[in-house]
Amino acid sequence: MRESIEIMIILSVMPIFLAVIAVLTTSKLYAIAITFPLLVVIIALALSERPQILINLSIDRDVMYVGDELNVKLTVNVHGGFGLLMIRAPPLPNSSMAEGFDLVRDTNVHVMFKGLRDIKREFNYVLRAVKRGYYDLGSVEYVFYNGLGIHEPIRGSIRVDRAVQVLPRIKIVRRVTGIAKPRHGLPRYPPSRLGPYSTDFRSVREYVVGDPYRFINWKATARNPEGKFLVNDYEREGIRNAVIIMDVGWWMRQGTVEENPLEYGISLVLSLSRVLLRYGYNVGLWSIPSGPRLMPSSGMEQYYRLLRALMVIRALPTRGYVLDGALLRIVRETRPVIIIVTNVTKDNAEMLSRFVRALPTRTLIVDIVPDTVLVRTWLKDARCVRWFIRDRTKLYTLFPRNAKVMTWDPACEGIGLVIAKLSTYIGRWL
Repeated sequence: MRESIEIMIILSVMPIFLAVIAVLTTSKLYAIAITFPLLVVIIALALSERPQILINLSIDRDVMYVGDELNVKLTVNVHGGFGLLMIRAPPLPNSSMAEGFDLVRDTNVHVMFKGLRDIKREFNYVLRAVKRGYYDLGSVEYVFYNGLGIHEPIRGSIRVDRAVQVLPRIKIVRRVTGIAKPRHGLPRYPPSRLGPYSTDFRSVREYVVGDPYRFINWKATARNPEGKFLVNDYEREGIRNAVIIMDVGWWMRQGTVEENPLEYGISLVLSLSRVLLRYGYNVGLWSIPSGPRLMPSSGMEQYYRLLRALMVIRALPTRGYVLDGALLRIVRETRPVIIIVTNVTKDNAEMLSRFVRALPTRTLIVDIVPDTVLVRTWLKDARCVRWFIRDRTKLYTLFPRNAKVMTWDPACEGIGLVIAKLSTYIGRWL
């Protein structure tokens, strides 16, 4: 910059000096020499204009799932100025979006030369979502370097008022066996705590006052030797409760940023809760030792509450689990299915065992094992064999008899298979 100013001063003073000499000597050669530095000065002043930079960024969606691709379109308009323009579009380095997205096609950094004419360019690139969360696009940064170095580089940024919500990937299970019908012949709760009739058939029984006429089974009634009316008995919504307990301890982060027990656990909780809600369960969520807590409820509105709660869950350091009074009251009153999603390690096995012993009901523990995920960070083609998984048998012996532990290796088993196994246990326990 300083050198450019010195050159401009020299070129400005030189024509004046040569003009004085030309007048004193009346030489035409000096008059011709005056034109070159004057021409350079005029061109430099003409090209010293600061540019007007307009940048627009658009995306093709606002909500997406982990693994989906995001198409980004960048439009750049530059008026005035002469030099080099460098642009960096989202995701910017060291931003939250840089952790949640990978660049899979083209580039988000562009360099262009601005000549005498105005320029308009369009660029497209593709990002892939690798982590759940809410991501603000932030801004587009640019730097303009004058071609003659007349002024300092112009740095700036343009705010992009758009955000992207990345949802956890879920498995939609159409049908599972052993999950819908409890063994109890009568409702376990007073009728005032039950919802309307569902479509899940339970049994055929005698008609009692108050039964809907549409439930009368006319064929079974005709075959009844006593001539009594028989009705189809259906499950009532709200008759079954399930509480999913999500461990958010630091051990849930074992693995990579994108693949760890916490992320896999969130996908499992959403997929399982969707199945349970479809089968008429009241589903609740409890985070231990702290975090979002949702009372058991039914319907798709409860599913969206679960989704919003799980979007903000983070794994944090902890010293132990605490069984709060609200959860204990729910367990004592409704005897729900308790499903704990965790990663059993030497650090939390004893604490988790004390927590389970304090629950006065049966408990299913889903132990998410990240060993194969870790191995595949070094060996991409590693097979799913048991010797990759650490022996956790000794840790499982710490749990009481009312706990059933199911090991899940998410790198080798799909969520659908896990839900099928869980549904088998749930069906046996009801």
